[in-house]
Amino acid sequence: MRLVLRKTAVLVLIFASFVLVNTASAQTVTLFSESIVLTLPKSPGQVYAVSYTTNPMKVVVDSNFPIPEFPPSHPVSDVALKEIRYSEGAEGSRLVLDFHYQVPTGVVAEGEGFFQLDIPKTFVNTTRRMVEPGVVYGHQRRADSFGPNVVNYLEIDLWYGFEVKLALAQNRIFGSEKVSAIAKRKDAIAAVNGAFFASTGRPLGIFMIDGELISEPYANRTALGVGPRLAVMDQVSFEGKVFLEDDFLLTSIDGLNRPRLQDELIVYTKHHGTKTNTNAYGYEVVVVDGVVDQIQQGNSTIPPDGLVLSAHGVQREFLAKLKVGDPVEVTFSLSPSWDALGVTQIIGGGPRLVRDGELHITGEEERFRDDVLVGRAPRTAIGITDDGKLLLVTVNGRQPNISVGMTLSELGNLLLELGALQAMNLDGGGSTTMVIRNLVLNLPSDGKERPVGDAIVVVTDVTSPLPR
Repeated sequence: MRLVLRKTAVLVLIFASFVLVNTASAQTVTLFSESIVLTLPKSPGQVYAVSYTTNPMKVVVDSNFPIPEFPPSHPVSDVALKEIRYSEGAEGSRLVLDFHYQVPTGVVAEGEGFFQLDIPKTFVNTTRRMVEPGVVYGHQRRADSFGPNVVNYLEIDLWYGFEVKLALAQNRIFGSEKVSAIAKRKDAIAAVNGAFFASTGRPLGIFMIDGELISEPYANRTALGVGPRLAVMDQVSFEGKVFLEDDFLLTSIDGLNRPRLQDELIVYTKHHGTKTNTNAYGYEVVVVDGVVDQIQQGNSTIPPDGLVLSAHGVQREFLAKLKVGDPVEVTFSLSPSWDALGVTQIIGGGPRLVRDGELHITGEEERFRDDVLVGRAPRTAIGITDDGKLLLVTVNGRQPNISVGMTLSELGNLLLELGALQAMNLDGGGSTTMVIRNLVLNLPSDGKERPVGDAIVVVTDVTSPLPR
């Protein structure tokens, strides 16, 4: 038997075919990146029969004659094929190809003097079913030259009485919760994990729920905006300002509901919790109903009907001009201005995967590190199709011979295959989770569901129950 690798595969197959036809004595197993080709000699009266087992995956080739010069066992260094075993008995011979994972049925070709079996290694098997009218669940078993992958995806028609909304773990910025628990609490039809988050659970990047901005963008990264029957995607920037009466601009705002750094002004709202948890080196102004209510150094109580302006360094000097009773207006604006379109939910992610129907990876531009940019991993992504449907996609990973995960480029190409016109990456790794009808459908790489900081949920839109 000759085991042939890809670089010489085509040449050897041509030569092997010539030898087989004329001498009926050569065997080859040729390892292409896309398939495995088994070529065997065929004597007059010899018959081959192919059968398959799937657990474990084996391809069995039985013949009524022995196969000349075939070794009893041959380990194979291949992503799909593990070992080839050969045995002879009173009724003929058996050749067994042991695989690492399930592969499709091969294609048989026979001629005078030869038998050939071509087993695909690169394939996509897709099943689809309707969860609700307007919500379709898709499942893929697929493989390429790097190994197998398991893909789950949701295709959501926003015109069919469903909303895609965002939810914080435990309904607050700090803390974590399993996606399945968030989905159950929100009575969601389906859910996936959402944005990158800090160890505290705080979203890293822009996050808006029901029109309320909870955190500002980071590094001008790509974000998704969702409103009634629409979804948009772009890089988003932020501007915050503090005004006194007569539209006098006091200063600008650096951030929202995050730790205050040197020379920064941070705004804290009820979503942060009951206290700012800041140190005594700042200067804080408590605003209730648009009026300065209290001034202190740090760790202020956040009013449920107001906010706290917390400044350090240079920014402290601006806030020091305020006194109790002064009217104050705090404004936030985003670019692009999605509020004019009716966007009420915004989630930051990145990097961008697809722009206008073309692969477009913006990892370095959006200042992502190698733990996101490099290598193969479990992934979660979101896309928008050309007819306005929303795609929520998860790829299992870090599970050898089951699902190896994808690179960002592979993930982008997957979204293109699924029809995405625009697409971006979300938090992945052990966070990657998809829940439908309170069932976790993917295999989290930690071996169990990981608590996350937030989730994307699909819920019934009671204000628009009818399809278009």
